[in-house]
Amino acid sequence: MDSTRRDLLKTTALGGLATSLAGLLGGSQSAQAAAGPVTLPSGTTIRPEIGNSRPRPSGQKPVHNLTTEPLQKIRVAHIGLSRGMTHVNDTLNIEFTEVVAVCDIIADRANNAADRCHKASGKRPEVYAGNENIWEKMVARDDIDVVYISTPWAWHVPMAVAAMKQGKHAFVEVSAAVTVEECWELVDTSERTQRHCVMLENCCYGENELFVLNMVREGVFGKLTHAECAYIHDLRGMLYSLGSEGAWRRDYHSQYDGNLYPTHGLGPVAQYLGIGRGDQFKLLVSMSSLETGLTDWRDKHHPNNGKHDQEKYICGDMNTSMIKTELGRTIMIQHDIISPRPYSRINALSGTGGTFFDYPARLALEEPRKYRLDAGGSHDWLSEKDLARMRKLYTHPLWTKLAERAKGGGHGGMDFVMNWRHLDCIRQGITPDSVVYDAASWSSILELSSLSVAMGSAPVNIPDFTRGLWKSIEPLPIAFKQPGTTLPIPVRIAEWSPADLQADWVTKTWDVSKGITAPGEYSFEFQYTRGTHRLDFRKVTLLRGEEIIAQHDQPGHTGTSNVHTLYRFSVANHDPSAKISLRAEIKADGGTDSYGEILIAKE
Repeated sequence: MDSTRRDLLKTTALGGLATSLAGLLGGSQSAQAAAGPVTLPSGTTIRPEIGNSRPRPSGQKPVHNLTTEPLQKIRVAHIGLSRGMTHVNDTLNIEFTEVVAVCDIIADRANNAADRCHKASGKRPEVYAGNENIWEKMVARDDIDVVYISTPWAWHVPMAVAAMKQGKHAFVEVSAAVTVEECWELVDTSERTQRHCVMLENCCYGENELFVLNMVREGVFGKLTHAECAYIHDLRGMLYSLGSEGAWRRDYHSQYDGNLYPTHGLGPVAQYLGIGRGDQFKLLVSMSSLETGLTDWRDKHHPNNGKHDQEKYICGDMNTSMIKTELGRTIMIQHDIISPRPYSRINALSGTGGTFFDYPARLALEEPRKYRLDAGGSHDWLSEKDLARMRKLYTHPLWTKLAERAKGGGHGGMDFVMNWRHLDCIRQGITPDSVVYDAASWSSILELSSLSVAMGSAPVNIPDFTRGLWKSIEPLPIAFKQPGTTLPIPVRIAEWSPADLQADWVTKTWDVSKGITAPGEYSFEFQYTRGTHRLDFRKVTLLRGEEIIAQHDQPGHTGTSNVHTLYRFSVANHDPSAKISLRAEIKADGGTDSYGEILIAKE
């Protein structure tokens, strides 16, 4: 090969490598824009520059800390009364709200909702129905504080924008928007009007999601590194149910090939990671499987007498996207509503202190003994007993406050908790838990993932809808968190030394009276401190005088490794004058050179 030919190939190869590396590293905004518009098989066109961030227009003010005038009674209007009836029922059950208007294109739905309101409250809201633009008349009223929008996705942005321009707060169902341009329209309108635009992401208010969020804020997970989430839900039948949301949701399977429904999984993990509040989405890589499941199901069942037989679907059965954040964390997010498999949102989080996975709920901890647990380490998931103890310590106070009222509510009660919380924020005039920046960043994944898939799974930038404010916004606080220490602090109550030990088992009794101060649950932990030999123990017994309060026969040992070192006892009655003792059979393994202490904590 001559030198000219060799140099040409070398130059070409290095140029290609540079281009590839630029793509893998996210590329520059100008490089993405230079690629030109991408046309999907459906004919839908996406411009690569949608990943660019934008400066804040003159005259607009951020809304991350927007406060408003407190309200004694919140006047609510509802648009869309299929899914929206859940929100109607919730607002009827919240003492500081009043439903003043209901709207649906189908008159029977609107009238049925009004009848339900009249029966529950004694007041019949104004009904708006009959044509698809009647909602405009409703949002123009001057006696509405919050407009709920539970309509097909195409209407979310026009309705939310109109409501905010009319001085109302917009509570919009998921996803808040379909395109990135629509996301920016929501952001700019919220900033310009200084009205809240809250996306109704109910999954942020599930019991497990709030439990994990509380543990994150309390430092249980240490430094956060990775999260996984999804919306996996077999909806093939629903997608062909005429008159339901499936009738219009199916259309998007013909328009986009990406993650069509990102926010149920992404919303909670974004809150765990502090997205928009100390960290920010940076770039996304997405890929889809082939599309076959929806077509196969349609061809097998011929729903609605074959009405849909000629429809062409392009959305892969499974879409998997990876998001990289500005702090270097990663998020895996999946979408699959086609495959025959059980429901899951995955809801997983990993950090240096532990890992949580949902469906079913599982937790592993780096230092389980820190939380007075029986587990020995992180190689196994916590037992049901240990997990229950963590729930007792870290169940979110908002869930504790509302769990009883939420029973029987939509989606296991999360709908009611969400609605009560958002409306209570409006009542107090404080900033809701999620604002328009969250609605925009979570919703933007639909179009951005479709762009990445269309570009051969190339990295795509994710816009910063906060316009840099994420660097200074405080993490989401724990609502109704009471000040004080969550964990009981163990103290030394007794000890052992070589003088207490023999070559075989001996019975040792310690006076622990000063540690029992009231009725309740107490834990005792054997903790080796030094010496050549570990301590073995069994038949751990708590006594009042000579009366046995309780006994645990489970053996354990403590040394360079620890196995079942924690014992819990319930003291039903407390007599300050009584002597309380802890008794156990003990021996050192292979010798008597063992020192340690026994710690007590009131649970």
